[in-house]
Amino acid sequence: MKILLGLLLMGASLLSGCGRYRDQPLCDDFFAAGDVGSFALKDGGLAVDAESGLTWYRCNAGERFRDGQCVGLAVLATREDAQHYVEDFNRHSDRVWRLPTQAEMQTILSRSCVNPAINRQVFPSVVADSYWNSDASRHGDYMGCTTNTYSAYTFCREMSTNQRPFLLVSGKP
Repeated sequence: MKILLGLLLMGASLLSGCGRYRDQPLCDDFFAAGDVGSFALKDGGLAVDAESGLTWYRCNAGERFRDGQCVGLAVLATREDAQHYVEDFNRHSDRVWRLPTQAEMQTILSRSCVNPAINRQVFPSVVADSYWNSDASRHGDYMGCTTNTYSAYTFCREMSTNQRPFLLVSGKP
C-alpha cells in the first residue's frame, strides 16, 4: 500500500510539473513585430548583441541565411561532431566561430515565453529542442551540456552521442 501511494504521489508531482508552461505565451506571439531586442541584424545572417558584444549566426548550423530566412537543413550532430563541424567551418570563414556557452545561450533565450523560448525575428529557424553548448559536463566526457530551447533550461546529462542541433557564436566567451 505504501509503495502504491508513493507511486501515485510521484506521478502527481510529475504531472503537475507539466503544467508550468501552460500559462506562458508562445514566443511567436509574445514578441511584437519588428522587436529584435538588443540585436542589430547585419548582412549575411549575422545578429550582433549590443549588450554582450557577441555575434551570432542567425540560423542553425548547416543552414544558410538567404532573403531574410534560413534555408537548407540543420545539422544534427553528436557533441564531438558538432565541435568538428565548427573547426571545419572556421577553415572557410573570415571569423572564428564556436559553440556558445550555457551562459551565452541564456542571453538569447526568454523565460517569458515558450516553444521555442527565443525571438524568431532574430533566430528564425530555431526550434524547440536541446541545443549543444560548449560547457563540459561534470559527469564525464560521455555526457554533454545542452540548452533546451522550449523552456530555456540547461541540462548537463545529455549523452554526448545524441544527435542535436547547435548554433554558432563569435566573440569572447
